[in-house]
Amino acid sequence: MIELLVVISIIGILVSLLLPAVQAARESARRMQCSSNAKNIGIALHNFADAYRTLPAGSESLAGTYQAWSGRILPYVEQTTIFSQIDMQAAWNAPGANSAAATQSVPVYVCPSSLLEFDGKQDFGGIIGTALLPLPAGNGPHDAFGCGTLIATSVEQPQPIRFADITDGLSTTMAVGESVDRDQDGAGRWASGLNCFSQNEIAVGRGGAGDLFSYHPGGAHGLFADGHVRFLSRTIDKQVLGAVCTRNGGEAAASQAVAN
Repeated sequence: MIELLVVISIIGILVSLLLPAVQAARESARRMQCSSNAKNIGIALHNFADAYRTLPAGSESLAGTYQAWSGRILPYVEQTTIFSQIDMQAAWNAPGANSAAATQSVPVYVCPSSLLEFDGKQDFGGIIGTALLPLPAGNGPHDAFGCGTLIATSVEQPQPIRFADITDGLSTTMAVGESVDRDQDGAGRWASGLNCFSQNEIAVGRGGAGDLFSYHPGGAHGLFADGHVRFLSRTIDKQVLGAVCTRNGGEAAASQAVAN
């Protein structure tokens, strides 16, 4: 009996030692998959831009449909069937075809480390700007909520952004950020333009309702306008974080963020 108890104790110790390693390996694989998803979204955005000579609007707010950038690029993430069901002239959740399409899952839009599961989930959001820098609180091209890459259309900016408008440089300007487990009635859905957000929290991972946020240890993924994906640390400087969320601010900090 004593020998059996000793063996059980040893097995318990070995399991306790191995379990963290197994969990770490699983999370590493999930983080790699999430990064790959973001990379595929970047390729889709570039393919869209090649076809239309412009990026998609983050949200068709001016038209009142709130159709999302992530709906526009569906054909470029191998989801033509879903795209063909959508009436882009109607609201993203209009009863009928749009509402039905919006409930369908698009795997590339989901982070495998997220906790919630619901129809039409979106764990990535288009960056419309940031409130971390001393910018006016408006929707214009040099305002806090209009200086990003995937903007919500407005009277001040009725047209979506072109690559030529990203004067800070494609490699130093974030277009899409990871923001997991948001509101399933709007911001957390790929079909809804409400999934776009401005980075207002001073650090990565302090949001959850509309800022860069993930369950990956240490930070969250950012997709930059040139198509590369960077894992943004929770300790990234506030000014640098704000700088990479603007397309036209001329901040020197943006270059430092990519170099470091």
